[in-house]
Amino acid sequence: MKQYRQIYQQAKDLSQLDKQAIDDLLWKLICYAPKMPLRLTQEELLNKAVSFQLSVTDTYFTGKELIFNGFKWGTGNRKILLTHGWSSKAADFSAIIEELLKFEDVEIIAFDAPGNGSSPAELSNLILYIESIKEIINQYGKPAIVIGHSLGAMANVIALQQAEVKPDLLISIAPVIKLKALFCNMMNSVNVPQDLQDNFFESFQATFQRPASDYDLDTYYNFDQTLNHWIAFDEDDKVVDSVYLSTFLKDRPWIKSENYKGAGHEKLIRHPPLLNDLIRDYFPITL
Repeated sequence: MKQYRQIYQQAKDLSQLDKQAIDDLLWKLICYAPKMPLRLTQEELLNKAVSFQLSVTDTYFTGKELIFNGFKWGTGNRKILLTHGWSSKAADFSAIIEELLKFEDVEIIAFDAPGNGSSPAELSNLILYIESIKEIINQYGKPAIVIGHSLGAMANVIALQQAEVKPDLLISIAPVIKLKALFCNMMNSVNVPQDLQDNFFESFQATFQRPASDYDLDTYYNFDQTLNHWIAFDEDDKVVDSVYLSTFLKDRPWIKSENYKGAGHEKLIRHPPLLNDLIRDYFPITL
C-alpha cells in the first residue's frame, strides 16, 4: 500500500517529469494493485482451504510466466468460481464463501490474480485475470456458478465466452462495463490533464494492439436469455458509473438485477441484504 501511495502522490504533479517518465508513472497508477493485509477471519478461512498454484503468460508486460495462487474449499461436484476485483484478493469474498460452505456437494474455487493479493507480479491487467480464469477452468472443469466483483465480473464474461463455457448461474457484483471509463476515473482522481490521458491511451493501444475502448462488455457479451445472469449494483457507486450499466441492462432485459443503494462498491460483496438475497433466491435454485 505504501508504494501505491507514492505513485498516487507523484501522479498529482506531473509537471516536472518528461514524457517517458509520465507514461511510466501512469502505467503504474493504472496497473499497480495495492495490497491490503488479511484480516484475522480471512486468514482463518484461507487456512481451511486447499491451496494450489497455476501459471499464465504475461504477454504484454514481462513476457514471462507468472504464478498465481488459488484456494479450494470442499470436494463436491458443484463447482463455484469466484473472481475478485481490482487490487482485491480471494479472501475478500470471505462473507460469500462462508455462506456457500453451508451448502452440500460444492467445491468453491477462488484465486488471487497475478499482481493481486498473495500472487507475485509488479503490474497486473485485465488480460491476466481472463487467462487465470481460463486456466482454472482448464484444470478443474466447468463451474456451475461463476461470481465476479468489479473488474473480476468483466473478466468472467470475457473468459467464459472465450472458453465457450456457459455456467448455470452467473453473478456479477458492481461490474465494470467500460474499462476506459474506469481508467479515466483513476486518472481524474489525481487531476491528470486531458492531453496526458490521451497520450496514455495511445501508449495503451500500442501495447495491447487495440484501444482501451474495445474492452467494453457490449463488445464481448454474446450471452442470451438462456443464461441465468444476475447483477447486483449500487446506483451511487463511485468507482464504476451506473449510467453505463443502465444502458447495458436496457439492451438485455432478461438479465435480472438489484440496486443496493448506498452499499458502496467495495462493501457490496459483504452487504447483508445482498447475501440474504443470494442465499434465499439464487444459490438454492442452482445448487
